[in-house]
Amino acid sequence: MIVEKYNMFNKQPFSLMNLIYFEFRSWFGLHIQRQNTRINKKKFKEPKLLDLGVGGNYSEGWINADFFQSLHLRFWKKQKKKKRNELELDLRFPICCEDSAIDGIYSGHTLEHLTPFHAFNLLKEIIRILKPGCWLRINVPDLEKCVDFYIGNKPNNGFNIYNSGCECIHDLTQNSGHLSVWDKEMLGKTLSDIGFINIKVVRFGEEGTDKRLIKEEFVREWCTLVMEAQKP
Repeated sequence: MIVEKYNMFNKQPFSLMNLIYFEFRSWFGLHIQRQNTRINKKKFKEPKLLDLGVGGNYSEGWINADFFQSLHLRFWKKQKKKKRNELELDLRFPICCEDSAIDGIYSGHTLEHLTPFHAFNLLKEIIRILKPGCWLRINVPDLEKCVDFYIGNKPNNGFNIYNSGCECIHDLTQNSGHLSVWDKEMLGKTLSDIGFINIKVVRFGEEGTDKRLIKEEFVREWCTLVMEAQKP
């Protein structure tokens, strides 16, 4: 298999127009088109399993949540066939959901798209809406693996896309709208400070206390840290 090499000099910067469009979609969704922004008890069946930042990892029977797409679909006809998420939201703001209403939450490669301030607030929202005793399963790009590669080790073959450790760090911190970086120490401490218990690193796609929440996308296994945490 031919691996397409990463080249940081070919990456286009995030433009001002992209930022304006993003903020307009957020404002439009929050203030104008609000019908899919609330987790309604009558609309969603039990158990309520929530995927925050679902992307393309859509699962039947889940509440699949991601950034507002209604306005985007109007402008981009080629995306009309895309599945419509059950919940549209901006994770920088509180989640429209009652306290202790959700049976389990999964979030994959999402937290790094928030600043540390907004990431902390999102995790506080997650513990608020989870039922007592229920679990969060969360994964992020692993800073430790990237640094390990930077200093001359190769955690796994996925890092073959980079010509150097510098490119790897550049990709982690500068691309794909990443606004924060995480390792097991930082993520674990943050979860603990918020009030989660039984926090631990779990094996990608295999290990987990609540098996229903194991839904990692295997294309990301090489660079991912997976942790689980329980609401007391």
